[in-house]
Amino acid sequence: MPRSKQDISYTAIEKEIYNTFAKLKQQKTIKIADFLKTFNVTTFQTSEYRKIKFPYESLFKLILFQRLKGIKFHTKLTKYLRRNPSEKFKLGFSETPDRTQVGYFTNHILDNDSKELIEFIAKKIEEISEKFGILFDVKTLQSEKQTKDTKERNQRLLRNDKTKEICRLFKKRFAPFLNLNLKNNTLYKKNQFIDLLIHMGMTRDFAENGSATYKELRGADNPDADTLLYHLKNYSNLNDIHKVFITLFEIVWETARQANIFDIRKRYDVAIDFTEWFFYGDKSSFMVVGKEPQHGTAKCYKFITINIVEAGKRFTLLALPVSVLDNATKEKLVKRLLEYTLQRIKIKQVYLDRGFFDSEVIRVIEKMYLKYLMPGSQNYRVKRVMDIASPPAVVTDFILKDVKLNLVILEEELKNGKKEKRVFATNENYDPNDIVVLERLFDMYGKRWGIESSYRVKKQSYLPKTTSKNFKIRLFYFLFSVLLYNLWILADILVWLALFGIVKEYHLLTSKYFGTVLYTIDPGG
Repeated sequence: MPRSKQDISYTAIEKEIYNTFAKLKQQKTIKIADFLKTFNVTTFQTSEYRKIKFPYESLFKLILFQRLKGIKFHTKLTKYLRRNPSEKFKLGFSETPDRTQVGYFTNHILDNDSKELIEFIAKKIEEISEKFGILFDVKTLQSEKQTKDTKERNQRLLRNDKTKEICRLFKKRFAPFLNLNLKNNTLYKKNQFIDLLIHMGMTRDFAENGSATYKELRGADNPDADTLLYHLKNYSNLNDIHKVFITLFEIVWETARQANIFDIRKRYDVAIDFTEWFFYGDKSSFMVVGKEPQHGTAKCYKFITINIVEAGKRFTLLALPVSVLDNATKEKLVKRLLEYTLQRIKIKQVYLDRGFFDSEVIRVIEKMYLKYLMPGSQNYRVKRVMDIASPPAVVTDFILKDVKLNLVILEEELKNGKKEKRVFATNENYDPNDIVVLERLFDMYGKRWGIESSYRVKKQSYLPKTTSKNFKIRLFYFLFSVLLYNLWILADILVWLALFGIVKEYHLLTSKYFGTVLYTIDPGG
């Protein structure tokens, strides 16, 4: 006899989920099929079942699998199983069920109690995976190059459809890990807060007005500014906020890795730079630092980031807030950024601006055996070398305090036709007679502008406005804008791969279009 829903303890189900995670606790990422293979569902049968070729347990796990993977249609589910036979075997199938068999089980065998049970189990698995900090392979994002050229209109339709599919997947995958301090009795769902934050960033608006316009667009039953800010202020400390976003950046990276966007054998150029968020209040406010006077202020909040600067793949790998103390010891920030990055990719060259022309920073880079390129700060000794040298020239073993470096002096033609000397600092060896290579340094250093472009997108497309002195709000807003920027880059790459099987330098998706789809899409069950 099948058990009734009342006979099945939800506490027992939760315990079984915890036990399954405990068995797999050594793994940072888990395939859903591996989890369900270990997960015991034999006691969850709540309906009569006359075997239709496949065991109840396998079909029950299959519906759970479909729900957790975010696969909407049975046809796509069976297609996925055929492409991934190892996962099919883990679910208990020796051959692939067709869509009619899956549909019959769902519509005629599973009763409402069973469907509610599956929904409860799926939500609980997602909730507990968040607590364990474990990533699931929500859906394999693979290249699906079109077999023949399509007309521009069809390409646009395919692009739009693929963008919606990706945004739906993003919401299902990332939302569970964005902790917003919501309690069980919270009036609004997490996705409502996320959608409001995206709307505020895209409209460059404050919480008060942004929530008001959002209610006009999406209905009155959405959070207001006070409710949003209450939850953001409720973090116990800044480190808790940073941990949330480090986890989310890791998920972006893991998703990119699963999609084979980066070749583990290849080296990539990266850039490190500061970005400022102007501040017009009291200079003694927490985390406010001084800056060169600009736009009517000499104060700002400051952040430092490291970006991959390969065309089309300009991810921000890590972002850190900068305090007055950190500002004076930038080498520690550089070390932390590089150590974090080296755990994920091999670095070909590090690009920095002249603000990092410092012996301590250079020592950090060289201890990691990395190559670097940056403009030389024109202090007295550098200027003297530039006055003497006839460009193009390479000055080897230049001493900056207690480190040796090479100076490359070049001549740049300005828009007015005049020429001006430029100097680069590097630990790379260049032949002063190889003029073609030396002149390429301008193009090479031009890669660094990729990080400037990323700051422009973050600030103009995804960063809400605020006058708050509460740095928890400021930090959350900034890191949220970095997350949205990374998701946009990832979505753009995935659309390229899906439509053409390659990634080119220009974007198929604008940041505005991606953001609009992301906050208007319903992720579904």
